[in-house]
Amino acid sequence: MSARNAARAAESEALRIFLRLIRPRPLADPYPLYARLRDLAPLLPVRFPGVPAGYLVSTFAGCSTLLRDPAFGPPTDANLDAMNPGWRDNAFTRCLYRSMVFRVGPGHRECRQGVSRPFNPRQITSFRAELEQIAGRLVDRLAGLGPEPVDLVEQLALPFASLSLGRLLAIPDDEAIRLGRLARQVGPVFEQFASAEQHRIVASAGEELVGRLAMIVSGHGDDGARDNLLAGLAATRAATGEEERLGTAVLLFGAGFDSPASMVGLGAKLLIECPQQACLVAGEATTASRAVAEILRYEPPVQLIVRVALEPAELADAEIGAGSMVIGLIAAANRDPARFKEPEMFDVTRDQVPSLSFGAGPHYCLGAFLSGLQGEVLFPRMLRRFPGLRMAGEAVYRSPGSTLRGLERLVAPPAHVVAEVSHSK
Repeated sequence: MSARNAARAAESEALRIFLRLIRPRPLADPYPLYARLRDLAPLLPVRFPGVPAGYLVSTFAGCSTLLRDPAFGPPTDANLDAMNPGWRDNAFTRCLYRSMVFRVGPGHRECRQGVSRPFNPRQITSFRAELEQIAGRLVDRLAGLGPEPVDLVEQLALPFASLSLGRLLAIPDDEAIRLGRLARQVGPVFEQFASAEQHRIVASAGEELVGRLAMIVSGHGDDGARDNLLAGLAATRAATGEEERLGTAVLLFGAGFDSPASMVGLGAKLLIECPQQACLVAGEATTASRAVAEILRYEPPVQLIVRVALEPAELADAEIGAGSMVIGLIAAANRDPARFKEPEMFDVTRDQVPSLSFGAGPHYCLGAFLSGLQGEVLFPRMLRRFPGLRMAGEAVYRSPGSTLRGLERLVAPPAHVVAEVSHSK
């Protein structure tokens, strides 16, 4: 076979893999496909509606450039029109697409600076005692549940993420739980192949989420919410439009909830399946932070990001035309052997080489340090309390899961069965 024919065959196979990945149903293990795609076509031309050209980049170097190079930015209104027609008709998507995550340059920097202070490492470190209290309360409640199997997503991951963020933002616990459930329901807004029913739920839950956040931002929410951080942000950004202020609130609670919730579920599954690794996390205090970084590298809650070439640019030795849409496959980049030694191995003692799970460059996730601390607090406590923790059935993944990976269900035996197994060892 000639070199040209071999290249065409590789690209054809890569395109078939790409079509499998942008699927309507979740894959339990997409990572072998990611690896094959990265080997076949590190930069793969693909077709997207409404843009002149499109590409998929799957190497660490390529995704890092995509995130850091100012020639690439978030989708524009024209791109959003092609990706999500009718987004202006719903309050949730109007606010979300006006948030700082869709801004570039000075507008993005100004908005980010206005909300970054509560998320800096010094502030978050002082929040550790609060996280310990929340984790202890939830683990104790888990231990006290009845004889039925326990869903660790419902009983641990979702409430821990909701309460952690709610306490940080000074939102009452009951309201934080409600907001977390709504935030989980609107996740499919980032998926290209969500079902019609999911789109309906996104619209309905999104309207309620925006309405509740609007009450909090205005200072007219439940008693105890008047001095919350979101209301303070509105006061400091009074010159901006209402949709931008609400967009900031939607982004802070939506993104600040979703990734940590998914991290807890995915991390619990990994540690249950790797009991020797779990013992290290439970028994060695210095291992917990490495374990969280490894969970996020190995199973990133955000699998891909979308960028647009704002001007002619170069990526992976190719010329990218202005207006071209590029998908960065973060989950493939995080297992790139050019960056990580033995990348397909889950190792909680791995030297911490930074991954791209929280992005990079100007849009690096504000909540990265908080997410790390959340896992560092929760996982050792959970594993010490339930050293015999195991699964009681197949895990159920979020659908479709092309962009946001996580679990819908992770069922464990009743707490007393776990205790008996632990005691007998």
